[in-house]
Parts: sequence; C-alpha cells; structure tokens
Amino acid sequence: ILHKPMLPKFECPRGLSEEKYLTELCRQGWTKLLKKEGKVDTEEDVQKYKDRFEEELAVIKGADLFGYFLIVHDIIKFVEDSGWLSGPGRGSAAGCLISYLMGITKIDPLEYDLLFSRFYNAGRNTADHVSLPDIDMDVPGRNRDDIITYLKEKYGTEKVSQMLTFGRLQGRSAIKEVLRVFNACSFAEMNAITKLIPNEAEISDQLAEMDEEDRSIIRWALINKSKDLSDFCRVDDDGKIAGEYSEFFELAIRLEGTFKTQGKHAAGVVISKEPLNKVCPMVSQRDKDAEKIAGLEMADLEALGHVKLDVLGINLLDKLMKIKEIVNG
Repeated sequence: ILHKPMLPKFECPRGLSEEKYLTELCRQGWTKLLKKEGKVDTEEDVQKYKDRFEEELAVIKGADLFGYFLIVHDIIKFVEDSGWLSGPGRGSAAGCLISYLMGITKIDPLEYDLLFSRFYNAGRNTADHVSLPDIDMDVPGRNRDDIITYLKEKYGTEKVSQMLTFGRLQGRSAIKEVLRVFNACSFAEMNAITKLIPNEAEISDQLAEMDEEDRSIIRWALINKSKDLSDFCRVDDDGKIAGEYSEFFELAIRLEGTFKTQGKHAAGVVISKEPLNKVCPMVSQRDKDAEKIAGLEMADLEALGHVKLDVLGINLLDKLMKIKEIVNG
C-alpha cells in the first residue's frame, strides 16, 4: 500500500504543463525580484542565479514535484489575494531560489548563502520512494479555516482533510507518569528528576547514534547525567539499571513512545487524489458535530502517497494585520 507521492493534478492556465507554468512564474519573479532590485546587473550575477535555478529545477524535475510547488504557491497566492499576511519563510524552505522566485518565500537564498540541499536534494529519493519537500506555510490564525475551506473547494471536500496526531509518552512525561501513578515520591522530588531529563529535540543526533534497542531519552540521561541522577537511579558497570528508583526508571523506559492521547494535528492538512474514506480511516473528534479527520499521522499518510501540507496558524500575523489596519485608518 506504500506509494510514491500521488499529487493531485494542478490546473494550469492556458493549458500549460505544470513544468512550463512553474517556469513562467519563476520568469516573472526573476524580473520582479532580481532585475528590478538590481541583483542581476552583471554577467557574473546572472550566471550565479542561473546556475542555482537550473540546479534546483533539475532536482525538482527528477522527482516530478512541479505540482507540489504549484499547490503551495496557489495557497500563498490565495492568502495574499485575500489581503492577509503570510510568513516570509520558515526553516530550510528559505534555501530554495525557486520558492523565492514564485513568491512562496520572501528571502533570497543566494543573498544569505542558504543551501538548497539543506531543503531538498535528490539523495532523499530512491527508485521506490520519493520524499516530498517540507514547506511550512505561516498564515493568520483566524484565517486558517478559510484556507482549508478553499482547498476543499478546489480539490474536493472528500479529498482534503485535517489529520490525526497522537501524544506520546516521551522521556520526561514517561518517568513523571510512572512516578505519579505509583506515588513514588513528592512532587518536589518528581520535578527535580524530570528537570534532568532533556527534550528529545535537544539530543536527537545523539539518540540516533545509540543502538536501536538502547535508544531511550531516559537511558541517555542516566548515562550522560549520571552524577545528577545518581541519588535516584544509575546505570551500573554491566549496563543494568540500578538504584532506589530503578524499577520506576525501567518501567518508564519501556513506556517511552507509547500513545497516550489522540487529537487533531495543529498544522497538518492532507490532499489526496482519491476520496480519503477509501484510502484511510476517518475518525470523529470529541465534538460530534465536527467533520471527521484522516485517522493516520502525517508520516503514514505521506508513506501512502498522499500530499501532506503544514498550514500553521500564527497569531502574531493576526496582530500585525490588526496594527496595519489601525495605522491605515
């Protein structure tokens, strides 16, 4: 059931192919953003931007991702045509010149020496698998539902949906849950212990270097913060968990990654070529009147070939729009 990306066909104007339409949008951006800003006044500058454009276009063409960029461009265009603010570009997506020329991002990657390969590269793909780029779109929080409605009207209500996410017991939350359930210590002691357990994002590279069977945030903390945690638990010379709280730490390690809660993903939206109720479970939310959402997480939906987009509602954009409204009277 796994599949390469099954992008919905993007309807291009004047019967243009997706590749030709994307190239036309980039040509318009070249004139508006590079020529008028004086960034390609010399032959050397022209060649520099041309080389980068051709490099990116070849990678995008090799993975047949023209439709993905056109879908994202269309969303940003809808936001801006509606008079709303969009974010200038988040994370590695700002390293793509084609996104800049299309107006998806507002940052010239060559001006700031940003790498396209950090955003996307052909090495992510194999004959059996093509990885989609990840362009996070920042939009006003109060208009996010309007954008999702627009996508449903464009691609079909039954083919567009928000998606499920699970809350997992990870590291700090796992040990806290075990200590709480067993009433093992006071809240002050519990907080002292959990404060010593890092968040996964802080040590993700170091976790990746651990053997898979030993890969645990709590075990990492016991090894790397042994002095701080020694009053509660430790790893002995044989690699075994020992100490006064050893049974609780062992149980917490076994529980790491366990699903605890289920809810709607704050940003994820999925677009499918097929009606979603035919390709994945659809689940109800707590509000019985609310629409059902795709009952798989984003990584699973993408593995099945469906297009996952991150449309992030940013309250700061609402405030900036309000300020602009007041200033303009």
